[in-house]
Amino acid sequence: MVSAPIRFSDIPAEGLSLDYRHDRALLEPLGEGVRLLDSVPVSLRITPQEGRFFVEGEVRGQVEVECSRCLAPVALTVRAPCAVDLVPLAPRGAAGERHALDRGDLDVRFVSGPVLNLDDLVREQLLLQVPMRVLCREECRGLCPRCRKNLNDGPCGCEESPSVDPRLEALRNVRRRP
Repeated sequence: MVSAPIRFSDIPAEGLSLDYRHDRALLEPLGEGVRLLDSVPVSLRITPQEGRFFVEGEVRGQVEVECSRCLAPVALTVRAPCAVDLVPLAPRGAAGERHALDRGDLDVRFVSGPVLNLDDLVREQLLLQVPMRVLCREECRGLCPRCRKNLNDGPCGCEESPSVDPRLEALRNVRRRP
């Protein structure tokens, strides 16, 4: 397992290939409501290019998220193709010095310091591929709004709520006037 940061100065001119399993403990917490189930297979190639480093490859992992309707755990396989242009920031100059970003800088990830932290890169690539809304199944019925029982397990026994809030009943008559 590669867990130590990689010094940019140690990357040879022909590039560096990495194929390993990233320890899940180094990536957690992955994100709110997202949990890793196992170590993460990583296959990356880091190529230096005139003061930049291009990282390409793939990160894969098994994650567990909550169903958006019933909150049941859902296991997902996440495949994250990676293509990141890294630019190490030069040591800071005079205090208050500012630099304007060019249009090409918007597709670049700037990193401070002389090392690449693979934990941050792998975590970011995985999170970018986790869907925002996940359903345990397409016909998920969700939770009862009153008692919070999972309706996929059967009816909850709560009374049916009226179709219209009684406080809004007066508005129904306004629409019917001639």
